[in-house]
Amino acid sequence: MERKKIEMDKVVLITGAANGLGRALTETYLSHDWRVIATDIDVNGLLTLPTCQAGRAVQKKLLTLPMNITSDESVHHAFAEIEKEKIILDLIINNAGIDCYFPLTETPVDDFKHIFEVNLFGGYRVNQVFLPLLKKPGGRIIHISSESINLTIPFMPYPLTKKAVEGYAKVIRQEMNFLGVDVVLIRPGAIETQLLGKVRSLQSAVSSLPARQAGQQLIEPFKKFAEGASKEIGKTITPEKAASFIYHISTIRNPFAVYRINNMTKLRIAAILPFWLTELLVKKRLKK
Repeated sequence: MERKKIEMDKVVLITGAANGLGRALTETYLSHDWRVIATDIDVNGLLTLPTCQAGRAVQKKLLTLPMNITSDESVHHAFAEIEKEKIILDLIINNAGIDCYFPLTETPVDDFKHIFEVNLFGGYRVNQVFLPLLKKPGGRIIHISSESINLTIPFMPYPLTKKAVEGYAKVIRQEMNFLGVDVVLIRPGAIETQLLGKVRSLQSAVSSLPARQAGQQLIEPFKKFAEGASKEIGKTITPEKAASFIYHISTIRNPFAVYRINNMTKLRIAAILPFWLTELLVKKRLKK
């Protein structure tokens, strides 16, 4: 008697799944019949994730878990919940991230540390804790980077965190090769998410600050920076388009280390400019 092959559900763990790109990723993987473990610090956002798609219920395919990726305790708690279900992960997508704008010379160190804690150490923590549940060989880890890594300009700590993410991901890609696990970076350009909304509202947020607020000696060039930020966004894509691209990359064999989507030519040129020229251009633009 011929034994029938039993097809097991593919399983993806997504961080930052409640909103924006993470939400679109959740819906995309559900639409392709993956089992999705959607995690986020935003518990209310998780509650609004879809329970039905194209007329079919997806509750059994969707597991939502509150998880604060900056907390060892929270990540270990989520791990314990998944381990209890005897789930093996095919894919981890480190999507959670935050964006902040401030003068690095005047902002408290805890604010600077926090953006690294979310954007860099969050993925580091998740990868390390969940590695025992990741399929070996055959598993995959995806990190969401940003085309802004090519920007070395004032008031933007976000690109610094993404440069660190890229360096970290390339190192563990080499380590994970020994276990048969692929590690991939996705470097998107502008996506219509809350992060982009923050850029668009930056001018009004910064312009409301007092002209010489205590501890902010750089307020005037900061205001000039905020004024021009939304004009530099360029072409945008929907979270759904980005999620579809990421899904495709997650399913191809022998992926490259880095993939780009919707990247600006201007930023790719910026990456090869000598620093003295970047410095000169920034000073000219932000000086009164």
